[in-house]
Amino acid sequence: MGAETVRRWFLPTLLALSSLGLDSISLQAQEPRPRTQIVEDLYDAQLLDANEGWAVGAFGSVYHTIDGGKHWLGQGTPTTQHLYGVSFANVENGWVVGRSGTILHTADGGAHWVAQQSNTSKHLFNVRFLDSQEGWAVGDWSVVLHTTNGGVTWRDRSLGEDRILYAVDFVDRDTGWMVGELGSIRRTIDGGRTWARQQVGMQKTLFGLAAVSKDKAWAVGIDGLVVRTVDGGVTWQVQRGEGEVESLERVGSPESLENAGLYDIEIRGGKGYAVGDVGNLLVSEDAGESWTRVLLPAEWRLSWIRGLSVLPSGRGIVVGASGLTFAVDGRDMHFSQNTAAAAIGGQID
Repeated sequence: MGAETVRRWFLPTLLALSSLGLDSISLQAQEPRPRTQIVEDLYDAQLLDANEGWAVGAFGSVYHTIDGGKHWLGQGTPTTQHLYGVSFANVENGWVVGRSGTILHTADGGAHWVAQQSNTSKHLFNVRFLDSQEGWAVGDWSVVLHTTNGGVTWRDRSLGEDRILYAVDFVDRDTGWMVGELGSIRRTIDGGRTWARQQVGMQKTLFGLAAVSKDKAWAVGIDGLVVRTVDGGVTWQVQRGEGEVESLERVGSPESLENAGLYDIEIRGGKGYAVGDVGNLLVSEDAGESWTRVLLPAEWRLSWIRGLSVLPSGRGIVVGASGLTFAVDGRDMHFSQNTAAAAIGGQID
């Protein structure tokens, strides 16, 4: 087994234990649970505005906030499968995806969640809806699913390769990217009818993706990699991290901590954020042109961070291990899991 094959299993979403799925039923939301009581690992989040947002994670957990993340309401779901991705088209319609082909949909703002038929048992790691009807989901074994009717039916558009796809993002109905294992990058300019392979110049796995315009996109991955294109993917530039395969062997070295794996990235409102292992939080205040590492408070510094969501203003929310959630606004971080850590400005190294 090669170093890259071994290394991909360090992704937190793949370390979690499998759990049994439940029958497709609709459950009422649970009682409100403040952030200090969230113990599940969280894998993805989405903010709809400054107050309302969602987070999803282990054992079918879905959380909803209406006060900017100060408090979270646990939502009842018909599954105990780990949920890895969330996408809301509007305040009413949202989808989450996860292990063993799990897809859940709400049409009433999370009051009820109903399973949709994905017709696959492969793990789904990311989902993006362009509106209330059209959406995409990607996952293990290059599975690609597409719906044009809100998930009533999902069409299999898989690539037929032995590679994991971890993220998909669109800038408009025609233009989008997918990224994944072994430096896999594909782009569509025809609404997903075809996906052209692009060359990033290395074979390291990419976990996160931010499609900013038809010309500009960023991706992040193993060994602190931040890569970008400014020409629609004709060329990709390594902005940060280790691009050489040999660096995979340096696990445990100081470089592996400085260049810890990155799992998600977003750039909006002139600000950018990338998150990953050992409390790795990178911040850009020039729309992704440069990146600075911000240190979390000591109690969270070794925790992995898996997902984030950013508003057009540049403010965002971040989620990760053991219920870790906090708000970001540039270099400022605002924690409410611990009152002593609330409203702490990040340290810069």
